Amino acid sequence: NKYVDSLIKLVDGLTNWFIRRSRRRFWEKGLSEDKKNAYETLYYVLVNMTKLFAPVAPIISEKIYQTLTDGFSVHLASWPEIPVSFKDDTLLTQVELVRNVIYLARSIRSKNNVKNRQPLTTLGVALSDKNGIPVIESFRDIIAEELNVKNVQVLDSVDSVAAVKYAPNFNEIRSRYPDRIPDIIKAVKSGKFALTANGAELEINGTKECFDEEIILVTYQAKAGQHVASEKGIIVALDLTITDELRDEGVARDIVRSIQDARRQIDCAITDTILIDIKGDVPSQWLDYICRETLSQMQELSEADMTFDLTYENGKSVRISVKK
Repeated sequence: NKYVDSLIKLVDGLTNWFIRRSRRRFWEKGLSEDKKNAYETLYYVLVNMTKLFAPVAPIISEKIYQTLTDGFSVHLASWPEIPVSFKDDTLLTQVELVRNVIYLARSIRSKNNVKNRQPLTTLGVALSDKNGIPVIESFRDIIAEELNVKNVQVLDSVDSVAAVKYAPNFNEIRSRYPDRIPDIIKAVKSGKFALTANGAELEINGTKECFDEEIILVTYQAKAGQHVASEKGIIVALDLTITDELRDEGVARDIVRSIQDARRQIDCAITDTILIDIKGDVPSQWLDYICRETLSQMQELSEADMTFDLTYENGKSVRISVKK
């Protein structure tokens, strides 16, 4: 169902991108213009999103709409009319590219059992479409933060991290050019082709002909010591070397995640400041970071709303107490 698929993408973008990326804006002290804009944007999207969900999820849409607006019923509300000035296709395309880069890099972490909370040194990005390079450069800090890497490098060529392999894409050839199957397969296998801005240029019987680029399957084999993932002309390489300094930072980030979970379990509002008491093998140089990221203050606690232990592969452990 295309309608439901579009709604799912909307929710994913709202929760896994806008809300998470705006967390510090929501936590900012006072009511700055930026914080006000973040809340107003979130409210506007939520109210209009309930109207969009109403035809396919009538009950939950009604509940959310009435909670947000005190209105009579979402099913009696006018259909959303989004101002033309709100539309920015260029920004949407840029964010889609950035999120695809992030998705591919996270797939490398997942495949190699390296949690996103573990900091890494370098991410390399190569693009078949060079027009995307300024986008990666302008979103460099966001990509680094999302992937928890220290450096994001735009690679001039993928050759430094992977070997490129080409093969006939049999399904696409059969689907698009059923009368030319033998000629196309022979040309691709013999290497008599070039990928251009206009598609795939093949030399067949001494004559150059253009075909859709999808007839050629492009894969990337990581070179020794490299970890590579690719999709739709995007190639990313992630350095998975973990130093002692990076490991300590990873422990700090894991503590942050655990305290965030505890905040939810003891029913803290997003703006509530909590008290924490951490004992054990906690990297002391990261205590300020832990407090800042969890909106908490360090204090010796004789009583706590919640206490839990974290144990790590190197045998180190910490005990964390949390009080609302």
